Amino acid sequence: MRGRREWWRDVFDRPTFLKLYERADVERAATQVEQVVRLLDLHPPARVLDLCSGYGRHSVELARRGFDVVGVDISEMQVRRAAARAAAAGSAAAFVVGDARALPVAGPFDAAINMFLSFGYFATDAENQAMLAEVARVLRRGGRLLIDFWNREQEIRNFQPVVLDRRDDDILEIEDWTFDPLAGRLNWVNTVIFPDGRREAWTHSIRAYTVAEVRAMLDAAGFALAALYGGLDGAPYTLDAEAAVFVAERL
Repeated sequence: MRGRREWWRDVFDRPTFLKLYERADVERAATQVEQVVRLLDLHPPARVLDLCSGYGRHSVELARRGFDVVGVDISEMQVRRAAARAAAAGSAAAFVVGDARALPVAGPFDAAINMFLSFGYFATDAENQAMLAEVARVLRRGGRLLIDFWNREQEIRNFQPVVLDRRDDDILEIEDWTFDPLAGRLNWVNTVIFPDGRREAWTHSIRAYTVAEVRAMLDAAGFALAALYGGLDGAPYTLDAEAAVFVAERL
């Protein structure tokens, strides 16, 4: 039961995850951080919480721009990789292993970011709500939170049960998707087939919140929604937007 409820422990502690995605993710990080800084109207040396920071690509970029950054992630492997990346870059970004439902860091922070679809992982709405409440606890009054979430409407309207991707390195990725309407979750099994025939597979399950549901959760956690965008580039939110990016202010 724990394996299904806490699927992220399996996914993000896999060395294969780093091998497959780290390089491309890091290449995009500088542009994404520039966009985040603009959307949040952040200025150094603001103190920033990178929630679910993974291998630290956004934290290191923020620190390079003069921000005081702390990254928190539940995966020990990811945090070790983030710390190594920061050390190699001569970055002052700090990283802590911790659970978003009970943050092990003290505020106040001026801003918090939650990037790369890392909200809605938990098995219950109460747990996801607790994550927002924890962010509110460590943010100063007037501090801002950015959530980079998927556009649930676009995902459902363009739902495909099977997605195939042959990468440049000749690795084949197969995603088998299902939508559970009663739980409101999008689930998928990611199978990777390497050129030598070796296979590896893991499961994802994320709550497919509507923008209205996320807004209600932000309200309940003590935030006011300041803006909703269709991407980190600041494009307007529409039903066909690539994402739903929330900017909320702590009351």
